[in-house]
Amino acid sequence: MTSTPPLPFLGLGSLEMLRALADALPDALFTTDEEGLVTYWNAAAERITGYSSDEAVGRRCSILAGDAVRGCMCGVGPLLCGIEARGKSTKCCTIRTKDGRDRLIVKNAVALHDQAGRTAGALESFTDVTELEAAGPAPREGACAVPPPGDRAGRADAEGDDRHGLLGDHPLMRELRRTISLVARSEATVMILGESGVGKERVAEAIHRQSRRAAGPLVRVACSALNESLLESELFGHVKGAFTGAVRDRRGRFQEASGGTLLLDEIGDVSPAVQVKLLRVIEQRVVERVGDSQPIPVDVRLVCATHRDLKQLVADGRFRADLYFRLAVFPLRVPALREHPEDVGPIAERFLARLGVPPPTAGALRLLHAYAWPGNVRELQNVLEFAALQAGGLAIAPEHLPRDVCAGSFPARTPAATDRDVILGALARTGGNRARAADALGISRVTLWKRMKRLGVVAPDPAGPAEQEPEPA
Repeated sequence: MTSTPPLPFLGLGSLEMLRALADALPDALFTTDEEGLVTYWNAAAERITGYSSDEAVGRRCSILAGDAVRGCMCGVGPLLCGIEARGKSTKCCTIRTKDGRDRLIVKNAVALHDQAGRTAGALESFTDVTELEAAGPAPREGACAVPPPGDRAGRADAEGDDRHGLLGDHPLMRELRRTISLVARSEATVMILGESGVGKERVAEAIHRQSRRAAGPLVRVACSALNESLLESELFGHVKGAFTGAVRDRRGRFQEASGGTLLLDEIGDVSPAVQVKLLRVIEQRVVERVGDSQPIPVDVRLVCATHRDLKQLVADGRFRADLYFRLAVFPLRVPALREHPEDVGPIAERFLARLGVPPPTAGALRLLHAYAWPGNVRELQNVLEFAALQAGGLAIAPEHLPRDVCAGSFPARTPAATDRDVILGALARTGGNRARAADALGISRVTLWKRMKRLGVVAPDPAGPAEQEPEPA
């Protein structure tokens, strides 16, 4: 058996020429390994996303933020996201660029296999169709059946539309969508309140997209993931030489969000020192980079989010009262899923439809309705993804659901219940496994560890003493 000869007329005799050919393509092209880590990123991918090849290679493809509200499981690898099972995938979805803009794309993906036939990764390409889709309402063959980024969703929101991930026909959800449309028309600073996993970030996205700043960036900062010095640099930027490792000037997130919206997630975890500087920015609309005294004007709308009781933090002296009243100009509470359990079924069916999976069986739906969902909509989506994989493309039945859901083992959280109660319950039902408990609660393991430390919760970990606690970034 003879091997296939090289193709000199295409210049494909070397890896360098193959990469040059990929860089000449007008469409974005990248490859991942079996775990979803990017191994190649072409020039068009850099141009469309804003991420350079150096920034993308070695990271999960979830750097594009994926389309979590439409069921895309970016970053989990071809084995779990379904490419390996289907062989190829074509879909229309949105990605989020480095500067926080959403772009509508048509994406194609195929599984890559090694010589033994095992899945070794995936080859994916995508075309930016944002402007094409926004050009007019006339239907076109192959057009994406999702709204373009920046589309004002006022009419559809009144009908319970889910373009921002805010599904539900319960009066609480209808009122939430109505209030979002109301506050989006103003420049008021919004404080989004709610438990972990309820969709606070989706609310921020909805406010931004329906505002006059929709054409500008939506920049997110996870305040709980950074220590005081890193958060200060992240928010305000720094100049070269300001500290060890500051090898060049860096713009802060306030500057990057100019003309758009800045979301400060988990604002309740900000240190007192950073609180003082935030207060000055809000009052004077200028920032000073770390290591510099030159004021820089900023034009941003602030949206904050927290799962914590900020009023109690103010009473305890852990959060400045003057900053609280400037941030909570318009408080907006997102209801927990247990407060509108009638929406569990419709949310599950819509989410599964995006995955191409039939609706759950009646027995599975009964279990989903009976469960208390301490991790809210995020936990529901995680459970559905797990069950869909277990079902192998068939309708989800009770045997496909996690044991916790089948047992209904997480009690409904009452007003008297505390974060400590919920965390202890999650740890007890996962045998002390912090990773599984974090997944069940719909939060990251680092966030769980920080809350355990703050509340004085101690639990054994099955991994044993060799496992180290995660260090906050």
